[in-house]
Amino acid sequence: MTFATIDLEIGKEDAHEIISESVDGLRVKSVNGSIEYRNTGGMLLAILSNADGRNGVNATLRYQTSVIAPFLAHGRVKAREIRTAVEDYRTPNKH
Repeated sequence: MTFATIDLEIGKEDAHEIISESVDGLRVKSVNGSIEYRNTGGMLLAILSNADGRNGVNATLRYQTSVIAPFLAHGRVKAREIRTAVEDYRTPNKH
């Protein structure tokens, strides 16, 4: 699996609340201060973590973008739903 990362201007707890309200069928687990999102089959879809707040980044979302086998493609779709839920809170690119 391959993951991409986006930075968020809202905090981890606010992002988690938005994701939880927007995306159905997730299993959620706290691991070492981060929040893991898995589908009902246990596949890791995304990880939401705190960030240091520099440059307006308060949380970071790593989400699945590709899978190793076609039968796992449903995980990529669900991961995209997670990313879409918080897309409006993505920090602007500084490039």
